[in-house]
Amino acid sequence: MSSQRPASPPSRDHAAHLIGGALADPTAQRALVANLDETVLLGCVGLTADQLDVADATLVSVVVDMSGSMHSFAKPVIESFNAMLDALAGAKAATAILVSLWAFSDSARLLSSYEPVERKPRLVPAVYSPCGSTALYDATLAAMTGLVTYGQRLFDEGVPTKRVLFVLSDGEDNASKATAAEVRAAASALCRQEAYTLAYAGFGATDARQQASVMGFPNVVESSAKAAELRRIFRQLSQSVLRVSQGAAASAGGFF
Repeated sequence: MSSQRPASPPSRDHAAHLIGGALADPTAQRALVANLDETVLLGCVGLTADQLDVADATLVSVVVDMSGSMHSFAKPVIESFNAMLDALAGAKAATAILVSLWAFSDSARLLSSYEPVERKPRLVPAVYSPCGSTALYDATLAAMTGLVTYGQRLFDEGVPTKRVLFVLSDGEDNASKATAAEVRAAASALCRQEAYTLAYAGFGATDARQQASVMGFPNVVESSAKAAELRRIFRQLSQSVLRVSQGAAASAGGFF
């Protein structure tokens, strides 16, 4: 694989064209295109097909809650995310697994765009520092936009991809400009395509399945608010991503 830097972000018009090529549903198209601001365009960035030099790839977009209620769990979130990266980096298919990381508090924050998992910067306290409110829908829609746009770009360049979107939250949205209906419309359109897997983890939330349903996410894992549960969730995520990357059938419980 080339050591070249990722390509520059697409223009808004180019990103909109890629979204139009990826999705037939006009409502989903509008939701994603309307979301194309400067930060989201940076989230559409990754290596080109020539730089990757693989027959196919797996794109993993991780969205983590960084609101104030996660403050006491900052250390286990960091450790669990990094352990997931280590597990994926040790796989035979590591060069073809690219990970993007978004977080949300008062707004959606792009922590890093698509990079091969072997080279992905590990999360540190200076980057993951919980505070503020819960812009869950904004971050989810931003991550979806990046996943669709970059995935379509690679497809157009001759590299088919499997695409995983994973969201972790400990509560309901209370700060987004985007609506649940917009997220659900986009999620429904993605779920109609075999390439996509959408998964939601409700950390310590009593209504995780209801929240996932509101957002249109079919795969759900529930947990209590304990550090050990964060480690379990991210361990399950790494195992599930590896199954997806290898084209293996889902377990009896679905993605998780």
